[in-house]
Amino acid sequence: MNTVILDDDLKSRLNGLDQHLEVRDPAGKLVGHFLPDALYMRMLYDWARAEFAREEAEEAAKRPRRPRRASSASGTAPTAERRRRRSHL
Repeated sequence: MNTVILDDDLKSRLNGLDQHLEVRDPAGKLVGHFLPDALYMRMLYDWARAEFAREEAEEAAKRPRRPRRASSASGTAPTAERRRRRSHL
């Protein structure tokens, strides 16, 4: 990454560099953006958090799902049905 060293005069002409700033050439063409470090870091972390969540969701979707275990009949049958089964034993 390249570095630009600002002198106090240029920094003051750029409004102290405490907010987002568009950088344009003399013809008005947008050539870039300046972001204060705190804003840049917040955007970077927000992007990384969102990207990680997306990748995690995609990986989870690729994993085979574990089959559900069937419950035992005694745990799911109504009480009267369980009594009937016991009486036939």
